[in-house]
Formats: sequence, structure tokens, C-alpha cells
Amino acid sequence: MQWLTDAGLGLDDQTVRLERTTQAAVDAGARLRDDVADLLAGVVAGVEQVGSSSVVDLLAKPIVDLAVGLTAAQPLAPVCERLKSAGWVYRGDAGAQGGHVFVLRVRPGHRVAHIHGVDHDGDQWRNYLRLRDLLRRSSDARARYAAVKQRLAAQVGDDRVAYTDGKSDVVAALLASA
Repeated sequence: MQWLTDAGLGLDDQTVRLERTTQAAVDAGARLRDDVADLLAGVVAGVEQVGSSSVVDLLAKPIVDLAVGLTAAQPLAPVCERLKSAGWVYRGDAGAQGGHVFVLRVRPGHRVAHIHGVDHDGDQWRNYLRLRDLLRRSSDARARYAAVKQRLAAQVGDDRVAYTDGKSDVVAALLASA
């Protein structure tokens, strides 16, 4: 997993730090997406790279976010087992705030990636993809989102929960405009 940190990815737990996403970081995220898709082949409906770290030049926490499309027909246990075997740690079900969350660390207290396991036919899956695609194609959406993220990072410091919660209004507005 050294290739993830070589691409500038990784952030200490309980830290909020924003950086411009580089092409190297996006490429590393795509490689991780492909690895996870291979690992979960046959037990999930899809794997997508999402979030700010999938958009070149957007301010983002340097952590890869992946959405994994779960189906009602497939139990969660095989997904958990396969991810655990590859070093992912299950952090529980965050419901509408991110689905089933898995974290990948390269060392204790230092994350490089998150997986959000959500219903492949659900709103969360569609919204992850809609937001990513909007941010990739619209400089106005990127600027609006980046401004809110900068303001929040300055206001809340290293309170990651407050930072994430504070983005909900702009995310909803961006999705409404998509």
C-alpha cells in the first residue's frame, strides 16, 4: 500500500487537512477501486471512486473514498470477510451518513481510504455518483464546494464530525442543481 502514500494520500485520525487533489492521487484511488472491485467480485453490484479526492484540483482531505454497491440478495458477511482479509476495518453502519463504513490504514491512526457500502439501487449510491460527476464537469460547483470546505476547516479545526456535518447543506444544494 506504499503506492497510496507515495501519491500523497493519508491523514491522521481526528485531523482535518485540505489539499488540492492531484492526478497522482486520483490515479491511486482508481487503482484501489480496481483492487477492491477484484476483491469483491461476485458479492457486490459495483465499486466506484467518489468524493472530492476523485476530482483533480478540488480541495479534499487526502483520503480515497469508494462507494460499494450492495444488493439485498447478497449478505454483508462475505463483503466484510473479504475486506477484512485485505486489511480493511469495519467501523459499523452509519446509515444515511455513509452506509457501512470500512477504513484502510497504512499505520495505526493514519487512514488512506474509506469504503461506503450502500444500496446499489438507492439514493446514496446515485448521489455519490451524481455529486462526483457534477464536480468533475462544473468549475462553478467545484468553487462553491471548495469555499464551504475551506470555511468549515477554518471554523471547526480538527472536528471531523462537525466538518462532515457542515457540508450537508452545500452537498444537498449541489445535488439539487445536478
